[in-house]
Amino acid sequence: MTKGDKVLGIIFPNMHDERIVELTKLRTMASVPFGGRYRLIDFTLSELVAAGVDEVALVVKQNYISLMYHLGSGRVYDLARKRGGLKIFPPFGEAGTNAYKGKIEALGNILKYIEGNPCEVVILADSGIVSAIDYDDVLKQHEETGADITAVYKKEVIDASSKEQNIVFEIDENKRVKSVYLNEDEGVIANNGVWAYVVEKDLLVNIVKDSIKRGETSFEKDVLQQGFNNIKLYGYEYKGYLRRITSLKNYFEANLDMINKESMKQLFSAHPVYTKIRDDAPVRYAIGSEVKEIIAADGCFIEGYVENSVLFRGVKIGKGSIVRDCVIMQDTVIEDGVVLENVICDKNVIITKDKKLIGDESHPVFVEKRATV
Repeated sequence: MTKGDKVLGIIFPNMHDERIVELTKLRTMASVPFGGRYRLIDFTLSELVAAGVDEVALVVKQNYISLMYHLGSGRVYDLARKRGGLKIFPPFGEAGTNAYKGKIEALGNILKYIEGNPCEVVILADSGIVSAIDYDDVLKQHEETGADITAVYKKEVIDASSKEQNIVFEIDENKRVKSVYLNEDEGVIANNGVWAYVVEKDLLVNIVKDSIKRGETSFEKDVLQQGFNNIKLYGYEYKGYLRRITSLKNYFEANLDMINKESMKQLFSAHPVYTKIRDDAPVRYAIGSEVKEIIAADGCFIEGYVENSVLFRGVKIGKGSIVRDCVIMQDTVIEDGVVLENVICDKNVIITKDKKLIGDESHPVFVEKRATV
C-alpha cells in the first residue's frame, strides 16, 4: 500500500467454535492454547502487526473472558495506543446489536465504528488458522490488481475435517476469481480459502448495509459466492506454513507438528509471534528424568520420561511417569507413576498417582479443564 493508506484489521474470535467444542466450551477459538505458550489469536495478531496494521478490532460473541485476560491492553503486540490500538467489541455493546450468526451480522454490530474509521482498506480474518501470512504482500497485490476484495487461499488437498465450511476459489491467469465453491469434496486439490480477506472499506460498508436489508448473514456464501461477478474479486496464493484447527484430531496433530524443526522454522522465521509474558523459571529436569523430542515451556518441572510431547507453562511430570505423544496444557500436574499416550490435557488438570490413559493418534483422549482423574 502507499504510505498514506490506513488499514484496519477486524478479527472474528468466535468463528468456528463449534469445530472443537471440547476446547471452546469455556473460551473462544481465538484463545485456544497452542504450541506450548501461545494462543491461536497470537498468530493472526502478529501477522497484522508485522504488516504495520496499528488498529485491530475483535468482534466477540461469547466466552471471551479468557481472551481479554490473555490480550490485556495489547501492549505485547504494540497495540496499546492512544489512537488506534486493540479494541474488543462485546456482544450487545449498544442497543440494537445481536448475537451474530455470521460475519455480516458481526460487522453490522460495529458498522458505525467502521464508517467512522479513517481507514481505506479492511483486513477481515477468522480464528482457527496457524500461519505466517505476509499481509504486506497481500496488500501490495490488492493495490496492483485494483481489486475490490482479495481472498487469501492455499492450494491443498481438502481433508475430512475441512470438507465443510470451506470456501474454494477457481482462479484465472490474472489472479481473478472465476468461480466460488462451498464445501468442496474430500480429497480434491483446491484453492482452499483461509478465511482472510482484504476489502475496500467503502465497499464493505455498502455490502453490510445491503446484506442486512436482505437478511443475509454469511460473507462467504451470500457475498463472495453469490456476488463475485459483480465485484472485482481476486485471489492471493499463500504458500507458507498453515495448519487449520477444524477438529480435535488436527488440533492434536498441529501441536505435535511444532516439534518438527522444519515446521517451526517455516512458522516463526517470517516475523515475530507475540504472546502474553509469564515470568516463570526455566524448565527444570530432575536427576533421573529423560526427555526425547519435546517442547517444554517455562515453569515446567520434569521428573519422569517425556517423549514427542508439548508441555505448556508450569506443567509438572512426576517420578516414574511416562508421557508419550501428548499435549499437556498450562499448570497441569501429572503425579508419580502415571502413563499417558495420545492424550490432550486442558489447563489445570490433575492426573493422580498411577493412572493410565491411552488414546489413539486418530482419537486422542481429552481431559477437560480443571478435571481430576
